[in-house]
Amino acid sequence: MIRRATEAEADQIAGIINAAFEIEREFRQGERTSASGIRKLMERETFLVAEQGGRLVGAVEVRISGAVGYFGMLAVDAGERRAGLGRALVEAAEEHCRRAGCNVMTMSTGEDRTELVPYYEKMGYRVTATERSDNPAFKRAIRIVKMEKGL
Repeated sequence: MIRRATEAEADQIAGIINAAFEIEREFRQGERTSASGIRKLMERETFLVAEQGGRLVGAVEVRISGAVGYFGMLAVDAGERRAGLGRALVEAAEEHCRRAGCNVMTMSTGEDRTELVPYYEKMGYRVTATERSDNPAFKRAIRIVKMEKGL
């Protein structure tokens, strides 16, 4: 079941996201997010969560700006991967944005995560730009790949 997250689930959401983003430790400073960071984002954005057997197994951040939707921090529990849950969360995020009047969905990923661009391309996303990021969250400068899909 995919549904809107509650603020009370911020700790669990942060745990799922941080575990999924552990692969980025090579170039990321510290954890990807925190429970307080999730709560702060929830003040203006939506988190959708996947729940199985009463436990959260996936999450995605969803943001709306006019006719443009955005999803980020897509994360699925390691034991649940490769079963289509990531795709289902992306589709739920797209539907959330479509209902809000969006006609395009955007997202971004680090260029170092070479497995992700083809993954998102299979879902209909296309690369629109690649930009250098000097964000202090990273140990070194990285390149961010921006992608979008018409809704």
